[in-house]
Amino acid sequence: MYSLLLVISLAEAKKPKGPPPPPPTGWVQQTGWTAHCYYPVDFSKLGEGDRRIQRQTTLEAMKSQWSGSREDGISFDADAIESVDTVLLGLPSKIEAVAAANRDKCVEAMTSGNSANWAAWVKTLDRSLMAGECVKPLDYTMFDYLEITSGWQREVSMCKGNKAHIIATTRDRYRISASGPWINADGDPAILATGPDWPCNMEGCFGGMLIGRFTSESGVVTIFPIGVEKWYTAPENGVLSWQINDSTWYDNTWFKTATIEDRTAVTVSSE
Repeated sequence: MYSLLLVISLAEAKKPKGPPPPPPTGWVQQTGWTAHCYYPVDFSKLGEGDRRIQRQTTLEAMKSQWSGSREDGISFDADAIESVDTVLLGLPSKIEAVAAANRDKCVEAMTSGNSANWAAWVKTLDRSLMAGECVKPLDYTMFDYLEITSGWQREVSMCKGNKAHIIATTRDRYRISASGPWINADGDPAILATGPDWPCNMEGCFGGMLIGRFTSESGVVTIFPIGVEKWYTAPENGVLSWQINDSTWYDNTWFKTATIEDRTAVTVSSE
C-alpha cells in the first residue's frame, strides 16, 4: 500500500504545472488593507488603440483615489493632482510607468498603514515627470506689439535647441526721454548701456533697443540684445520674453502724426 501511494505521489509530482495565474488588474483589496489599490493592465500586451484607451482609464482611476472621490480615506493635495493631470495629458505615454509606481506606493501604504510617502510622491510627481521634458516647443509663428511703458512682456516657451527668429518693424519709432531722439528697435547708438541701471548692459546693448531675456527651467537668466532682428537658440528648455532697454517708463512715448501713432510689431518664428 505504501509503495502504491509513493508511486501515485511521484506521478502527481511529475505532472506539468499549469501557467501561473495572471496578475490582478483593476481595484484590488487584500486582507488587512483599509482601501483598494489600482492595478494597471499589462500595457505591453495591448494594441496601440486599446493602449491609448487604457492609459486614459488608468489616469482617471488614479485621480479618483487621489482626490478622495472613492471615500476610502485617501486624499491628496488638489493642486498637485491638477499639475500631474496637466503633465500626463501632454505626456500620455508616461501614464504607464506612473500607474505601476502608484500601485507600489499604494501597496506600501496599505501594508504599513501610513500613506505619507505616497502623498509626498504625488506632490512632487509633476516635477519629476517634467525633468528634461519640453511639451511646448517653438514650432509656430507668434505676432505681438511691443510695449514701451512696461518691463518684460510676453512669454514664449522654447525647448532646448529651438531657434527663434525675432524681427521688429523698423519704421515704427519711439523715444525714451522727453528730449531724446526718435528711435526704432535698434535703440540709440549714442547711448552705450553700461552699469546696473540698464537691464542689458553687455557689449552691443544700447539705450532703448529691443532686448531679450531667456529664463531656463534651471533658473538661469540670460539677457541679450535683439535690435530689429536676431536669431536666438535656446540653450535649455525655458521661456523667452522681451522689452526695450530701459528701466524708467513714465517718459516713453510713441511717435505720432496727426491721429496715427506708431507701434512696433514683433514677430517670433521657428527655424
